[in-house]
Amino acid sequence: MSSFSALVAGLDRDRQVVIQAHDFPDHDAVGAAYALSHLLQLQRFTVVLSYGGTIQSASLREEIEVLSIPIGAASEMAIEDDAQVIVVDGFVGNSNISGVPGKIYGVIDHHSPPTQPKIPFHDIRETIGACCTIVYSYFTETGTEIEGTVATALLIGLMMDTGFMTRGVSEADLAAFNDLFFRGDWRLGSRLLKNSLSLRDLGLFREAINVCVVAGDFCFVPVTKECTQEAMALVADFFLGLREIHFVVVVEPDREEYRLSVRSEDIDRPADVIIRAALEGIGSGGGHIHMGGGSIPRDLYPGEEGLRKRFIDAGARKKSE
Repeated sequence: MSSFSALVAGLDRDRQVVIQAHDFPDHDAVGAAYALSHLLQLQRFTVVLSYGGTIQSASLREEIEVLSIPIGAASEMAIEDDAQVIVVDGFVGNSNISGVPGKIYGVIDHHSPPTQPKIPFHDIRETIGACCTIVYSYFTETGTEIEGTVATALLIGLMMDTGFMTRGVSEADLAAFNDLFFRGDWRLGSRLLKNSLSLRDLGLFREAINVCVVAGDFCFVPVTKECTQEAMALVADFFLGLREIHFVVVVEPDREEYRLSVRSEDIDRPADVIIRAALEGIGSGGGHIHMGGGSIPRDLYPGEEGLRKRFIDAGARKKSE
């Protein structure tokens, strides 16, 4: 039985299906959720797309508007109490997955989960670069034609999560990219992703350059200016672009917590493993070998130097040979 057939087999057509992207979603989460909703609607399911928090990315807001993606904040959607919830691009119990009415039925993700989910269905592929690639495989499994807007949403999510096919790319990602590139609007996707910063973000980069602390090939960047997840990720990518730097941690305050964006160029220093070790007992996080993120409640934040030391102890700085 294919993955999509297994997903559909346990769903009840008489009950609403809610596809829940992770909180403050990115292009990969929204693209995968939108494409999955298209497939389920073809199977005669009633589907609602939702997310927790808000859309912080200007480019993602434009994508949703241009492609007319019918997704909204969970608090504003008509979600039924007996809804069947499918979590996309996240795992059950993570701090960035808001609870919604209904019951968790499935998880579709490409991150390494702390524990195997005890739910009816899960499709977790840790070697895949984007959740959009997993959902793309459902189209190929079922022989379903991918229409233009769906292909564009999948392509944008794939390009975003792989850094334009430069990190964490598997053979499945390459196959999906080769097909989606010609089916979707790659010009729109490239424009949205490349023009994701604005002039007001320059202050964030100025501060980051002034406050960064470098130890060997490890760069720790404790900014105080609140920013979007997208901007914070681009700051991390900027520092990783310096040839002397191979591991980056960016941390910034956000309401009741501190958020982290992490990058690694060294396969012997996987970002997800080091994040979990560094945040043990004070926060949560995860991701992939090359990138990840996390959060720490304000009352547990160990301070800039304390957090930097935790990452060094966890292996963020390359050991002297």
